[in-house]
Amino acid sequence: MNFHVLTLFPDMIEQGLHTSILGKAMEKGCITLETTNIRDFSANKYNRVDDYPYGGGAGMVMEAEPVYRACKSVEAGIGRPARTVYLTPQGRVLNQAIVEELAMEEDLILLCGHYEGIDERVLEEVVTDYISIGDYVLTGGELGAMVLIDAVSRFVPGVLSNEESSQFESLQDNLLEYPHYTRPEEWHGKKVPPVLLSGDHRKIEAWRHEQSVKRTKERRPDLLKNAVTVTCAFYALEESWRELIRQTTEEMTRYGNLLDVGRKKIRKQHNTFGSGDFLLFAVPSILPADSPVSAQEDFFQSFRGHNTPAALIYYGNPTEAEPQDSILRIPADRLITSLQNQGFRILDTCQNPESSRERRLFLLRLREKIYQGIRKETATDA
Repeated sequence: MNFHVLTLFPDMIEQGLHTSILGKAMEKGCITLETTNIRDFSANKYNRVDDYPYGGGAGMVMEAEPVYRACKSVEAGIGRPARTVYLTPQGRVLNQAIVEELAMEEDLILLCGHYEGIDERVLEEVVTDYISIGDYVLTGGELGAMVLIDAVSRFVPGVLSNEESSQFESLQDNLLEYPHYTRPEEWHGKKVPPVLLSGDHRKIEAWRHEQSVKRTKERRPDLLKNAVTVTCAFYALEESWRELIRQTTEEMTRYGNLLDVGRKKIRKQHNTFGSGDFLLFAVPSILPADSPVSAQEDFFQSFRGHNTPAALIYYGNPTEAEPQDSILRIPADRLITSLQNQGFRILDTCQNPESSRERRLFLLRLREKIYQGIRKETATDA
C-alpha cells in the first residue's frame, strides 16, 4: 500500500507516522509514505498558495492551480490516476467498512486542506472521495490524513504481527470489543474473570460476546441498534468448499453460526429468523444428479424469515470435462425468488467467492449496509 499525502506541512505527516507500528511497517516495505509539499507547485516566487475568497468573508482559500499541479505530479509518478481522498468535515464519516474498502487500493492520494478550504473547482477535478473523521473542525487535514493512514494500514498484510488483530476488534459486528486482562491474576483486589483461566475456548468466546454486547449497550447503544446476528446456511460437497464458506463467514463476523443443510436434520428442523438476524445462504451453482435434493431452494424449505436481511453466495462452475447429464443447473434468480417468498430480503449476491477480491468486495458491501442500519430499512419496508 502506497500513501501519497498532499500537504502544506509535510514534516507534520513524516514525524507523526515514522514511529511505532507504522514506522516498522515502512521499514519492512509493507507500506510506503510519500509527502508532497503543495507550496512547491506555486506559480509565484513567494510560494504563496492562498488568496482572498470571492464574495468576501473571513480567512483565505487555497488556490486551485498549485493543488492541481501537485496532484498531477503524484499521479505521473504512480503512472495512472489514483483514488484521491479529500479530508473534510463535509465528507462521509469514516467507519470500519470504509477503512477496509480503502485498504484494497494499491495507491491512495490524501489531500489536506488548510485555512477556509480549497477552491471548489480543483476539488471537482481531482477528488474521488470526501471523508471526515468526525463532526468537528480541525485547523487542517493532516491529522485526519494520519488517522486514515493508521486505520487503513492495519488491514495491509504484514503490518500487524497478529493478522486477527485487524479483523476482530472494536466495531466488528457493530459491537465494541470485550475487556482485556493480563498478568497478574489479581491486581488491587480485582481478579481476572475465572472463565478466561478455564482453557475452554467455547466458554471464553461466549463470555467475550456477552461482554461485547454489554459494553456496547452501556457505551454505544447507537451501534447496538444496527447489530445483527449472522448465520450462514450452506451446502458444500467438498471440504475445500466448506473451508471457503467458513472463511467467508469469519471474515464477516466473529460470532457467526454455521448450519450445514447437507445434514437432513438441519433441513427438517424449523429454522426461524427475525429482523435482528442476517442470513448468508451459500450453495453450489450446480448440483450433482445424485444430490439429496433436486434444486438449491429445496435445501432451505424449512427456513422462515420475518423480513430478515440476507445475502446469497453462489459458488463453483461446471468444468467442460463434466458430463452434462451428471449435473443440475439452477439459475440464481429462482433461488432468490424462493427465499424472498419465505420472508428473506436478499440484499446482495456473490457468484465468484473463489476470487478473494470479489468475495471481499461483497462482504464490504454487506458490512457498509449493516453500518447504515439494515434493520431500520427492513422495519420501514414492513
